[in-house]
Amino acid sequence: MEPRQTEECGVSPNQHPINWNFYNVVYKLDQSQSPLVPTRACPKITQRHLKLDNFSKMTVKFATQVLSNSMAKAIHFYREHQHIEELKYSEETEKFTSIFNSVFDALNRRYPAEGIRSSSKDIQVLEETISWLNDWESHFIKGNIKKDEFLTNSTANGLRVTMKSTIDLSKYLLETCDFKYVLTNKMNQDRLEQFFGTIRQSIGPNDHPTCPSFLQVYKLLTVYSIIKPPKTGNCQILDPSTSMITLSDLKELFNSEPSERQIKINRLKQLLDSMVEESDWNSNVDLAFQDHTYSTKIKVAAKECVLYYICGYVSKQIQKHTKCNVCLSAFKGTDWDAQLPEAALTNLKTKVYLLYPNKHFFKLITAIEEGFVKFAQDPEVFNKTIDYVIIEHNNLLTFPCNIHKTEIMTTIFQYYITMRMKQYTLIQNKEVKQKSFKKKKLSKLVST
Repeated sequence: MEPRQTEECGVSPNQHPINWNFYNVVYKLDQSQSPLVPTRACPKITQRHLKLDNFSKMTVKFATQVLSNSMAKAIHFYREHQHIEELKYSEETEKFTSIFNSVFDALNRRYPAEGIRSSSKDIQVLEETISWLNDWESHFIKGNIKKDEFLTNSTANGLRVTMKSTIDLSKYLLETCDFKYVLTNKMNQDRLEQFFGTIRQSIGPNDHPTCPSFLQVYKLLTVYSIIKPPKTGNCQILDPSTSMITLSDLKELFNSEPSERQIKINRLKQLLDSMVEESDWNSNVDLAFQDHTYSTKIKVAAKECVLYYICGYVSKQIQKHTKCNVCLSAFKGTDWDAQLPEAALTNLKTKVYLLYPNKHFFKLITAIEEGFVKFAQDPEVFNKTIDYVIIEHNNLLTFPCNIHKTEIMTTIFQYYITMRMKQYTLIQNKEVKQKSFKKKKLSKLVST
């Protein structure tokens, strides 16, 4: 066993220690990739997640994102498929992360479809975690591991009480009260504290905070709807006396000139209408792939694995735009696609719901990605990406369905490029925000 370093603990003296540095290694590997390419296995992890200060230690979101299924799979992916030497003894850290991810999920069931039922595995997960925690503590009591290699007493007791009370309350509601399901997210006091905290702030200091009247609650909901508009739909705050839509407004709306976005889409349709040919995508795939059993141990670039994972998501979204059986069959891969080296990350993350995209579709998305990366900083990124694919990858412009080929291919180009533009803009805005924050801090040190 390797000598133990700082920021690590051992659940058992016979196992490799859980090391915080493994999370840093995954973050550095993600950061070493080009920011233009979607190659991060854990895209939500930032420097603030790993180098904690007094404020970030209190942020629950950081803990749930570090101790997440994505982080556990990323550790496994980089260790087993990318063969990163720094993650050689990270098996216990991966297991530790998976355990806490399962506990977080079991304690935060929000929707009826995922609620805890009598046949649910969440209760079993909590019981097994309590047993795992007791075994860990027993090694500490027997002196097999050091004091700083176990949790503090308050943390261990808090975890044990939380999980035990959740199990008891869930069983009581399901068995005694005949509940169909239990939403554990409703059991915690965060929602109540948030609600009544908002009430106290909105009704004012002169009103009684513990017994709000109907008028005070109505005032609360009115204020809350203004400061937090709905996620979808029209989010404008309109004055009822001036928000009437007249017939002339409707005429102006429908008779207006096409937007720049629509002009680009129309251009794309015209280009593809003359370029896309009818062809069976499965016949274009090298048949030699079917004669070999690929081992996921083969090392391929992380970029290809992440892009294949994203391609499966895009495939599922595109299928929502058609009901044609020929079109739908074009996006589905075959049984041997799961054995491709590029499918390594998808195999780790899938819970039956992920798709293994058609090989030809994956090649097309890869070509679009190449064009986007090349022109990401160009104002005409949409048009130039399309032109790049048409010129450099003309052989990929085929589709099995002759009736819907132009429509579906237009949807593929439009959806993927738009998605990447949003993602790239988000990354750029984050960088600008960080630079602005640093400049504001420096400006406080300069007298004006």
